[in-house]
Amino acid sequence: MLVGSNRRYPHHAGQLAEERELKRAAAAGPLRTLTAEQLALGSRPVTIVPDTARVWALAWLRFGDVDVRCTVRVLRWTSDAVGVAVDVDGNEQRCWVWQGAATRLTNRQDAW
Repeated sequence: MLVGSNRRYPHHAGQLAEERELKRAAAAGPLRTLTAEQLALGSRPVTIVPDTARVWALAWLRFGDVDVRCTVRVLRWTSDAVGVAVDVDGNEQRCWVWQGAATRLTNRQDAW
């Protein structure tokens, strides 16, 4: 076992590193999202994840001009886009990203 490793919570170091990276990215500007024109929600079906379910993904998000890959909660999706939520320093922020920018996780800890 490595010095400083955590047997009980092996994902904790990765999670803390991701949180630091998210804070730095968020300082670069607001969270960007796809436009209404790109989403075309009026002409495409939207699948909504029930409030009781938790679906996790790794997704590329953009804050200002800074891209960051982080763990997100999937809230909804269309055939082309995914609506996600991310916690940044205790504040939930939401956006839409292209399907190709997100990879579904079996559980949240798989990201770290």
